[in-house]
Amino acid sequence: MFGDPVTNSKELDMKPLEQLGVLKRGTSKHRPRNDVILLNGPYPLIQTGDVSNSDTYINSYTSTYSEEGLKQSKMWNKGTLCITIAANIAQTAILNFDACFPDSVVGFIPNEKVTTLFIHNWFKFLQPILEENAPAVAQKNLNVADLGKTLVIIPSMDMQIQFESFIKQIDKSKFICYSRYFLCEILTFMSSTIAYSNVVSIFE
Repeated sequence: MFGDPVTNSKELDMKPLEQLGVLKRGTSKHRPRNDVILLNGPYPLIQTGDVSNSDTYINSYTSTYSEEGLKQSKMWNKGTLCITIAANIAQTAILNFDACFPDSVVGFIPNEKVTTLFIHNWFKFLQPILEENAPAVAQKNLNVADLGKTLVIIPSMDMQIQFESFIKQIDKSKFICYSRYFLCEILTFMSSTIAYSNVVSIFE
């Protein structure tokens, strides 16, 4: 649909990510970051692992902030694209709920030129390149300024919406396939259990 992303074979316009929306690092001012006064409250806290373990959307979380935790952080809106810049480099996923995240994650909110889902999928192409070139001391990390200079192709909005519909259809198909798979597994287990029960009853 968009041609070869390496050569930009369709000669689409290209712009740095920083010109395509709001790109800001998450906030976690308090030290130590795992201070108990910050945690175990009502506010979802997304970590790099939550992003890298998600596919397209972040639908769950394992940590939360308290009121004190929220005060030293920032709440990001549902729909924000989360981009990891430490340990797991340039992994992305979209928030499916309002949440906070630390400075190891960058939030991106697109302007009218691009959609969040398009940028998320563009990073699937970019991720291995960015990770390979990320500097490492104790662990690999990606500078926000460098991330902002990353070039992105800009298809027309009609093309992006068409692409988005295609991706959503694929996700729907995946869900149906997974649902059928698990249903088959459940039915197989039930059949085996019933058969086993019948065999046991013969010998009782």
